[in-house]
Amino acid sequence: MTAVLQPRYAATGLVRTGEQSEAVGLIVLRAGLGLIFLWFGASKFHDPTGIGPFIMNSPILGWLHATLGIKGGAAFLGVFEIATAVLLWAGFFKPVLSAIGGAMATLTFVLTLTLLFSTPGVAEPLAGGFPALSAIPGQFLLKDAGLLGISIFIVGESLLRSRMGPLTSRTIVRTSAETASETGARIHRLGATVMRYGLALIFFWFGAMKFTSYEATGIAPFIANSPLVGWWHSLLGIQGASTMLGVYEMATAILLAICPVAPRACVVGAAMAVLTFLITLSFMFSTPGVAAPSGFPALSPVGQFLLKDIGLLGISIWLLGEALITAAGRARDPEPAHA
Repeated sequence: MTAVLQPRYAATGLVRTGEQSEAVGLIVLRAGLGLIFLWFGASKFHDPTGIGPFIMNSPILGWLHATLGIKGGAAFLGVFEIATAVLLWAGFFKPVLSAIGGAMATLTFVLTLTLLFSTPGVAEPLAGGFPALSAIPGQFLLKDAGLLGISIFIVGESLLRSRMGPLTSRTIVRTSAETASETGARIHRLGATVMRYGLALIFFWFGAMKFTSYEATGIAPFIANSPLVGWWHSLLGIQGASTMLGVYEMATAILLAICPVAPRACVVGAAMAVLTFLITLSFMFSTPGVAAPSGFPALSPVGQFLLKDIGLLGISIWLLGEALITAAGRARDPEPAHA
């Protein structure tokens, strides 16, 4: 009896911790994605030329440049992104508004991911060409795979809340599983899947890049100027520190991807992801060149690259909670001991 009860008591604690992690993750997902859209939208009015190479070479968005010009196209996108941010934040009070904002965000990231195939300079010849990606625009655009997952997830979560009233994060997940025919439930599960495997893809791709001298040199300013991890260079050297990060990130990707079959391993992977983005977000305060030449709050491409990690941190926190709850389910129903 005691051997059976102990896992159940442990499972209760895991569920409680997992629910808290999911609740925090949901807040960071919605608030963080809104902040990203607001900041990027405002930047379109500050520096409209920055998006020129993206829209000029896009077969889908090229009409913005042809019809409105660079400034007009940037203003159009800026208004759209700021409106998306407002709707996402309004979802804290009116879920249906958040569903609209999530749909607008989903459209945004579906389109921006197509820019990986049309924007010059995505592949990095100094690292051997594709699949090696340049930091900007290649890796900058790849992060949108995770942000796309957040957008889809918010649509599903908002539809469920608008239909069923205020719900805890765990109730939303359970409702999603039990009402497989509901549109909101299907979208919710799709978003969670895209978040998981989008984040795993980002970690694996970025990790593989760390073994190249191009990437080792590229991340050197982030590490060298950080009071948290600056010692890595003294201990391991530039390439050694990059290689260590590459192993860490690829291991994180694998642990995140195997959650359906190994939730306890995924708990470790999600915790590793949370730690990663807490550190990378600290780079915004220690890395030279994060602010644009005109000064903060305008961000340089480096600053905008780091800003996206707010959304990826939200994914990591939510996935940590989900993995804890899934692991608790396994602990609650332990396999019977063999005689």
